[in-house]
Amino acid sequence: MRDMKRLLLIVCILTVAAAGCKSHKEALVNARPEFNSEEVWRLNAMRGKEVVPLSGQQPITIQINPEAGTFSGTSGCNRYFGSFKDKGGGKMALSDFNGTKKACPEAFHKVENSYMQLLQRCDGFKLTEYTLELLQGDKVLLSFEKIRE
Repeated sequence: MRDMKRLLLIVCILTVAAAGCKSHKEALVNARPEFNSEEVWRLNAMRGKEVVPLSGQQPITIQINPEAGTFSGTSGCNRYFGSFKDKGGGKMALSDFNGTKKACPEAFHKVENSYMQLLQRCDGFKLTEYTLELLQGDKVLLSFEKIRE
């Protein structure tokens, strides 16, 4: 009886290990985060330098909707939007930039202009569950974190 329990335990362990390892490992290897059109990303760094909104300034955000082929967000003062194309392999194209033109304090516009200039140069991305980096080549220009609700 003791040998039978031991054999059953070994069979259970091997079955769980084989099934769990194979399917779990394949899921992890094949898992690639994808943009969710509902997710909003808040800017936390430009060219590696931390970005903190100025007093009274709204945070800089981006939202990407690959199904609709669009992106949008707030640039600290204004709203912006345009076209998004996922070229595969972490490459992308942002185009047709447009936005509102509110009168805001000069300091807000300075940050906004810097952000928009960098955003227009981005041609790639790295996406994880909680972070988004927008790249020019292999250089990280803009770093975002997911806004958790």
